[in-house]
Amino acid sequence: MRSGSDRMAVLLLGNYRPTLPLSEMFCRRDMHVIAGSEGCDHCAEYSRFVSEIWDHPKVADAKHFLSALTKLLADRPEIGLVVPVEEAFVRFFARQGADLPEHVRIAMVDPQLAQTCLDKVALLNIAGDAGIPVAPFRLVDCVDGMREALDALSYPVVVRPEQSSNRLFGHKALTLHSDEDRDHWFATWPAEQRALLVQRKVGGIRHNCYFAAQSGDISRYLHAIIARTDRMDGSGLAVEGRTIAPEPAILEHSKKLVSTLGYTGIGCIQYLVDEERGETHLLEINPRIAGNHVIPEYCGLGLAEFLVDGADGDLRFGRPDVHYSWVAGDLEGFKSELLRGALGPGQALKWFGRIVRNAVRSDVDVMLNTRDPLPGIVNLLDVIPGVGHITRLRRKEGDVTYLERLVPKARPGISIIKAAGET
Repeated sequence: MRSGSDRMAVLLLGNYRPTLPLSEMFCRRDMHVIAGSEGCDHCAEYSRFVSEIWDHPKVADAKHFLSALTKLLADRPEIGLVVPVEEAFVRFFARQGADLPEHVRIAMVDPQLAQTCLDKVALLNIAGDAGIPVAPFRLVDCVDGMREALDALSYPVVVRPEQSSNRLFGHKALTLHSDEDRDHWFATWPAEQRALLVQRKVGGIRHNCYFAAQSGDISRYLHAIIARTDRMDGSGLAVEGRTIAPEPAILEHSKKLVSTLGYTGIGCIQYLVDEERGETHLLEINPRIAGNHVIPEYCGLGLAEFLVDGADGDLRFGRPDVHYSWVAGDLEGFKSELLRGALGPGQALKWFGRIVRNAVRSDVDVMLNTRDPLPGIVNLLDVIPGVGHITRLRRKEGDVTYLERLVPKARPGISIIKAAGET
């Protein structure tokens, strides 16, 4: 099966917010863009820069996914580049590996490096040994282990899944302030979690440092502050923020960490910064394309180009004083917190007011793009009860392989590649 195009094709794995700016960049390079169907945002099928959607077995089913991928690449020799966009696909290639055709390049950091960065305990130990400040932590895998960790660390603590792509009772992280909180959440061990990272809670706001590096030397860098997330407690996904000039101390921490890891590729380092106490603590490093990848691209960092082209020259910084938003994510967070009773009337009014204000004043939205408007519009519709579900790629009940229909068919010219895999 051929696309009918002689152009080189790229396969983007992860139907995720960054898929949109990546697709636009590859189109500018006159490449044929194919996007995978699985992902948390379901936006690629509406992008004018995406020519085909590959409907594949879930990546969690590694055997069938690899079989389907191998067959697709054999059937479509014009695919010369595979980009794991979402973390689940980075993990797949880092752990599973794949015997792919020689002409196919996987655009990601070295698999062993990816595994080290995604292993929270290993990364925090490496950072601590390098002199980068890290809040005390324990990795636990049972209720008794949780109690021992809490005795050692003392409240408050933050508990998060060992794998950042997982959720803990629907949250990226939980904050425990007392034994009552512990007993409420962890009277029994959550069966879906292999292990949990328990870390002393430190104050401050999250800082994201987007970067590109070659052999441990940073060559591109952008510092952004997350002003708000989609959760009242500050965990969750960023919905408002701004970029700033690099802070020297954090830049030095970033350089030291990247150098220690011998990092080549692009990524995002996260810190918690408490300005009142003058404290900075490393949270994690994501060895992949960041969820808000549109921010460094808008600020001129060119991380997508680096992902493809590699080696770079002298250190350059992205543009500061850029305000960004994610209106749909903000509305979804507002709705979620309101429905679970976390917002009083005054808090709800204040939150909604900030959504409106931020939408008006921001320089760029994570999903809304006038050059490619449909994905952002669908993302907004998803927030509306009773409307969003019809914008999804629908599957037959019990069938994880084939698309049943695309409703509404917002892109009449888009092609669907069906992949059966092994049975």
